[in-house]
Amino acid sequence: MKIMYRANLNYARFNKYFSDFLKKGFIEKTTDSDGKVCYLISQRGKTLLATLKKANELALSDEL
Repeated sequence: MKIMYRANLNYARFNKYFSDFLKKGFIEKTTDSDGKVCYLISQRGKTLLATLKKANELALSDEL
């Protein structure tokens, strides 16, 4: 739930995106030493994030 609130998405939209990201391997489900479920960004997710950041920089750039 903490992820959903930090993403500022409603429940339905969050579930759609989150399950899609899991299926596509952008995030991974793991457990910590206490057996608590955690989600981590995967290498594939890091690559996507870097690509999106670069696209955002280009879109906001004054250069053509």
